[in-house]
Amino acid sequence: MGKGEIALVMQELKMKYNYILNRYYNGCNYIEAHPEEFDKYIDKVMMFKKELEEILSKIQEEEKTTESEILGGFNIC
Repeated sequence: MGKGEIALVMQELKMKYNYILNRYYNGCNYIEAHPEEFDKYIDKVMMFKKELEEILSKIQEEEKTTESEILGGFNIC
């Protein structure tokens, strides 16, 4: 894979990471606000967490990431 292709794949991974990170945080916030629905939604939230870990691992194979990027998402221009 050439540098251009790698850059494109990295951008796609970062976009996917940001999207799932947002869903993860929304799920955590929902569960916190509605603890009675914990059992209904915790599996989905944990699935988001697993996906985030897998995507982050792929990103970190190619470049270093900051704590800010991990917790807040990537800046995509």
